[in-house]
Amino acid sequence: MDLTKDEQSREERLEIARRYRERRGRELRELASPSVEGEIVAAGEFSAAPTEAMAAIPFAGVLMLPWARWRARRAGLPLQMLIALTGDEVHALELERRDLRQDDDAARPFRVWPRSAVRVEGISKAFMRTVVLLAVPDADEPLTLYAPSLRTNPWSAEVVRLLGGEAPEPLDLSGGAEQP
Repeated sequence: MDLTKDEQSREERLEIARRYRERRGRELRELASPSVEGEIVAAGEFSAAPTEAMAAIPFAGVLMLPWARWRARRAGLPLQMLIALTGDEVHALELERRDLRQDDDAARPFRVWPRSAVRVEGISKAFMRTVVLLAVPDADEPLTLYAPSLRTNPWSAEVVRLLGGEAPEPLDLSGGAEQP
């Protein structure tokens, strides 16, 4: 029995990945656009706590989520946020998840900083997330933000790169030689 005729070719998988990357990037910019003046150069999702990592810990993870929410509020940050960059500004937008069953999110303004005054001070890995230390003008110490792995998240990785951080380039989806 030949199962290969039902499988997608490498080119088909690459095309699906290209379409997803473009669509998701457009969705993030569109989500931010009602709250941001000017053209959005990049937009990526971040959080003030590694909630997915906590939820993955059996039993204890569920108990840690309220602590993570409290810690985010204490730091003065929304739990979920979208960072959108324009040519001159960095916009931190609070993400509101309206319904877990649908992609019906909204973003509302939270903070705005001059882009020239914001920079990534450090990046590290933390279990299932990437930790990004973001220096902003109105904070005594860098903000600690969490993002899905920057290797598989080209949108947040682009925000990190544009703010001076070291983030991996997105995987080449052009169909050339195999990536390691």
